[in-house]
Amino acid sequence: MFEFKADVSADEYFDWLKTLPHYNIMNTPMWAKVKNSWQNTFCLIKKDGVNAGGALLLIRKLAPGFKLIYSPRGFVLDYSDKELVKAFTAGVLSYARKIGAYMIRIDPEICISTIFKKEKKPQKKGIEQLEMLKSIGFKHMGFATDFHTYTQPRFNAEYYLIDENGNKKNDEAILGEFERKMKKFIGDFTKKRGISFEIKSSEDSIDEFIKISEHTEKRQHILLRNKEYFERMYNAFPGDNYFLFARIDINKFSEFLDSGEDKEHTDADRAEAEKLRAEKGNIITMSAMNVLKSNDTLYFMYSGFDETVFPRFKTTNQIRFEAMRYFRDTGIKTVSFMGINGDLNDSLSEFKLKFRPTVVEYAGEFELPVNKFKYKLMQKLFPFAKRIYINAALILRGKKGKR
Repeated sequence: MFEFKADVSADEYFDWLKTLPHYNIMNTPMWAKVKNSWQNTFCLIKKDGVNAGGALLLIRKLAPGFKLIYSPRGFVLDYSDKELVKAFTAGVLSYARKIGAYMIRIDPEICISTIFKKEKKPQKKGIEQLEMLKSIGFKHMGFATDFHTYTQPRFNAEYYLIDENGNKKNDEAILGEFERKMKKFIGDFTKKRGISFEIKSSEDSIDEFIKISEHTEKRQHILLRNKEYFERMYNAFPGDNYFLFARIDINKFSEFLDSGEDKEHTDADRAEAEKLRAEKGNIITMSAMNVLKSNDTLYFMYSGFDETVFPRFKTTNQIRFEAMRYFRDTGIKTVSFMGINGDLNDSLSEFKLKFRPTVVEYAGEFELPVNKFKYKLMQKLFPFAKRIYINAALILRGKKGKR
């Protein structure tokens, strides 16, 4: 016996979500606050009187008469229970008709394969769940491997902070799994050079973080997020939004150079250090990272580094290690490096794979037409409209940057 209910309160939905061993940050009431350009509602379904599934539904009006429903990393339920999935889908479909939505989109956490050290293992259970969704009317949107085809990447890199026996990995065990060349830049290497790491959860960290992320934007010709977005995310996740910084103390670095331990770069480094001190002061931020903590998972959201401050010291390596060891001791079991190119052959993928994560291949996006005529029409128009939106955003961001 199933009972579906839409428009439940955020508190009621989140109270149920917190009873689960795992939930994705993107299907929480907090994420709904971050995505404030979308309307939203929360749904729950009872099975025999007990809550058994739910979802955050984001709702966007694309054009007059065209509304889209999207559940990021949803629905949240047991996809092995076909009758439950069918009942929940029927409830969302009824709600979609009620509000005039033409289509429902989901990208659930259904794992169809894992890749570790380039060895790919199909996940039979996930493949069966993919086929089940197709059998009840969902249209699978394919197996593209890139970042941009779908709303969320199909491939995610995850590092597990617990071993096969459920025990926390100690620092040595974590470091031991990293690529060998990376470990050189973690620990004594940075400490001797006057580099320190700080973890903060305060709103005044946003400005410092944005200054670093702007270097990444310019270097890679990409658009990240503006200050308003990070403020909104900070307020949406009170106490669970953190910023990490790697900083170099030029005085301490000069003392290291005076010790003569580095016989290769001393003269050039001393000249560069004095130049940086004159330009930026004695304590200089080298790299930064923004992370979100949610239940059992830590999400590496955004990061960047200042390529003008000794980039060869590779503080981006240790800043991630510092996050792992700190949040491991707060109960985090999984670190999500977030999206990765499924071909594993781009520079971002190569960097993330140095930490020896497991690459999780999700089933991807599914769409359920509500109004078939409108759905077919939007399939033709949406790619064109998306290009216009992206180009407009690039132009607007460029104008803001010139102010």
